[in-house]
Amino acid sequence: MERALFIAKQKNLKYLSADYQRVYFGNEFCERLLPGPEAVAVIMKSVLDRDLQFTLVTPYVTDAGISKVERLLAALPDETEVVFNDWGVLRILRQKFPRLKPVQGRLLTKLKRGPRIANVLDKLPAGALQHLKSTNLGVPVYQRFLRDNNICRVELDNPIQGLDMGGAPPELKLSLYIPFAYVSTTRFCLVANCDVPEKKGVIGVFPCHQECQKYTFYLNNPVMTTPLTRKGNTLFFKHMKLPPDIKELNISRIVIQPEIPM
Repeated sequence: MERALFIAKQKNLKYLSADYQRVYFGNEFCERLLPGPEAVAVIMKSVLDRDLQFTLVTPYVTDAGISKVERLLAALPDETEVVFNDWGVLRILRQKFPRLKPVQGRLLTKLKRGPRIANVLDKLPAGALQHLKSTNLGVPVYQRFLRDNNICRVELDNPIQGLDMGGAPPELKLSLYIPFAYVSTTRFCLVANCDVPEKKGVIGVFPCHQECQKYTFYLNNPVMTTPLTRKGNTLFFKHMKLPPDIKELNISRIVIQPEIPM
């Protein structure tokens, strides 16, 4: 089982140890938090100098974000893995950077994510539970799409209800992220202006001052079985327990996030 360290900031390279064979660097959820080419070059050199593997992670993007991602892709060595969470980024990879390896990000792997599902797991019939454990990777037409686009690896969250990968093709490689699973994400960032008193209760689209790098919000609700964490434009929950049947799920890589990846 390959172990990968996921970091969103240069300073978090401090978590790299002999336990890891690969480093993920980048951001899945916000183009404004993408590292620049210089930061990518520094991290990549440090990783490759240790004889480890490097993976660049990219988010869903606007047209401006596509341009930013393209600059990063142009600086990567051949055969570098690129995690994409936007179909436009995949198109750029296929058209302009076929020398790079596309990896489908977890935002594009469809599955039931919310932790409140734990409230009903013991009340569901077996068929319903299996459905809630399944993903879009079991759909034949989607499998053909993956093959046609040379996508050989797909990223997965670690949902509370577990995973059923029985329908996924055996040749498809899978990565599992722990401990932070995401619940939902949006371009509409409620953290913007959170430290401006006169903006209290005002909802809108505001300039980004990267408030998410200063503040983390913890949300508790009796309906939820586990607390939620809001970091920037994304909600997460923490789930440390690995699936007991992980060897049967065809998961070949564990992606470890020592901090919320924002």
